[in-house]
Amino acid sequence: MLNPGFISRKALAEWHDVPALLPQFQFHEKHCAVIQTNSPDKILRLVTEFDIQQDAVIRLMMFVRQLPQNVGFRKKGQVVNRFGLHSFTLLEKSASELCYGLRGQFWRADFGLENVPDANAYLAAVSPGSAKLLLRYRVAELKEAQYELCTETFIYCPDKITQMKMAAYWLAIRAGSGWIRKRTLKAVQSKI
Repeated sequence: MLNPGFISRKALAEWHDVPALLPQFQFHEKHCAVIQTNSPDKILRLVTEFDIQQDAVIRLMMFVRQLPQNVGFRKKGQVVNRFGLHSFTLLEKSASELCYGLRGQFWRADFGLENVPDANAYLAAVSPGSAKLLLRYRVAELKEAQYELCTETFIYCPDKITQMKMAAYWLAIRAGSGWIRKRTLKAVQSKI
């Protein structure tokens, strides 16, 4: 069954494992991969070292996503920054979890990213018109030498207009976003 990733108030009220860094959200995406290894400590390190530019399919998808930005900035003579994990703020890091944050107007050609230097800036109330995104990677042991790596995206919009803009964008990018997440998991899986 296709899961579009829209989260109702009722679903959120029944949600298990709500992230402390983003307890309210209207959008969610989750992908997991099973990894066979005797060195689970390497899994999250590989996530942080993965550069989306290494993967031709992800590179192409990000090029298409940033095409409006590339065209607009070229006209103004500005340089386009490539979007990737480096665009996020590391909020939390443990042996089993990484949490990254992002704030902005993701549906805009330039992503409308806000400056988020640290966790305190991320946790501050988001203004109407902007959204808050939490990207979480988790490693859990399934059995000896077998681990599950999951990536989850949570997005919160403070008002209905922002939520409607995000919903339209979410519908447009959801399949591509899922494909990027799955390819990231596969890349980590292949490097263990």
